[in-house]
Amino acid sequence: MQDKHSKTEDATPKRLKDSRKKGQVPKSTEFNSAVSFMAFALFLGTLGQYLFSKSFEMLKYTLQNGFAQELSSRNAGTLLMQDVYSIATIFLPFGLLAVAIGVIANLVQIGFLFTFEPLKPDFKRLNPIEGFKNIFSSKSMFRLLKSIAKLAIVAFITFQGLRSIFAQIINSSQMGIENIFTFFIGIVRTLSMNIAALLIVVGVIDFIFQRRDFKKNLRMTKQEVKEEYKQMEGDPKIKAARQQRQRQLAMNRTMKNVEEATVIIANPTHIAIALRYQQGKDQAPIVMAKGLDYMALKIKEKAKEKGIPVIENKPLARSMYHNVKEGSFVPVELYQAIAEILAIVYKMEKNKTKI
Repeated sequence: MQDKHSKTEDATPKRLKDSRKKGQVPKSTEFNSAVSFMAFALFLGTLGQYLFSKSFEMLKYTLQNGFAQELSSRNAGTLLMQDVYSIATIFLPFGLLAVAIGVIANLVQIGFLFTFEPLKPDFKRLNPIEGFKNIFSSKSMFRLLKSIAKLAIVAFITFQGLRSIFAQIINSSQMGIENIFTFFIGIVRTLSMNIAALLIVVGVIDFIFQRRDFKKNLRMTKQEVKEEYKQMEGDPKIKAARQQRQRQLAMNRTMKNVEEATVIIANPTHIAIALRYQQGKDQAPIVMAKGLDYMALKIKEKAKEKGIPVIENKPLARSMYHNVKEGSFVPVELYQAIAEILAIVYKMEKNKTKI
């Protein structure tokens, strides 16, 4: 196993991307809980009034009509569905709010991520030895201490908040039912806001810690970085062999085109242009191949092998090399110079024929 102290390199973008695909992202459950608690604290007044009114309506309907209905096998299902619908109507807004807050909190932390990787079965999780290690690990102890500290702080804030209004709570028996409900909703909302503010701070700190811990766990050794680079770019030997193969194919293609040339126009040492012009077949002279230095030498060697004349013309060779692409017709402004070259070639061919 690699020594963790040898992992000195930050995770590469590929490692981070692969980790994200697997659903391994830095995320704080403390932050999610804090945001959810804060949202419920903010909407507690509205949700409390809604809960009170709907519960009161359900209770009123049950007392007025519920006992007057005869329970039998025929209407039991209907009565059950009515009660389920009433209860669902009461608690549906709470559920929708919880889902919306959970989605938003996760989007804030990790952005949009859709993957089934965490749902795949992993038999390593069933290993009891690993389970005991996780239970008694330093991270588990840290989470336990963090939870105890958070519970103590929440209890302290609640105690201080209730102590300041203890007299009002004692005298609340003189209020009406609706006023008592509103009074206690206000107390709970105030305490919840104070606790939520604390939990938000704890959640942000925990999120920062989780990100640092996540990056630390994804660190790589220098050898791992090299291996990943090889996988992405290819082994240098294989890459060199592939490039050599590509150069060889390009060379073969060029040499094949040279065989169709009528004449080679050359700078004595650096440039060679394979030009073809066949009357009745080509509309204009066409550049079949061109090469510089080593490639120019190979073109001239191939021309010598196939008996293709090589004519030296430095200005024309340079101009065609820089301005005319392979497979393209020669521009009109070079027709005069090309015609003079072709005239020399035709004269050479006539002399060969006479001999």
